[in-house]
Amino acid sequence: MAINPTPRIIAEFKPKFEIKVDLDERAFLFPAGKSVSQLLFLSDGRTIFVEAVYPFNQSHTPPRVVALDLEDAREFGRRLIEAVHCARTQLVVTSGIRISINVVANGYHLQFGDMNNATELFLGTNCIWRVCQGLLRVADLIAPVESN
Repeated sequence: MAINPTPRIIAEFKPKFEIKVDLDERAFLFPAGKSVSQLLFLSDGRTIFVEAVYPFNQSHTPPRVVALDLEDAREFGRRLIEAVHCARTQLVVTSGIRISINVVANGYHLQFGDMNNATELFLGTNCIWRVCQGLLRVADLIAPVESN
């Protein structure tokens, strides 16, 4: 009697849209304690996934930073631009997300999720406008087409 195990089928996520944003040497992700070289804004057409690219990852930290729906991404983009443009702390609270954007001496400190168990992303001032552009661009790609 031979045992034939069923093969595992893993559906690989293939995004419809992908925006890559290069960061500078002052980008870090905590609590993982990783340097971040790029942010990827990926979308399947409904949800936007923000993923980090690490120059080193011996501990196999997952790349996913946050997942946003279209309305949450638009609100986050608006608040992020407002924080950068006015150099003021902003808070993004919707039914799906909680993000705080803090202006610090050498850049920006973004906290995703509950403050007791937050994922923190530190970004330098040199790359923040690229991050804003990437977020708004991927939101625009999945937005419904407006009629004339």
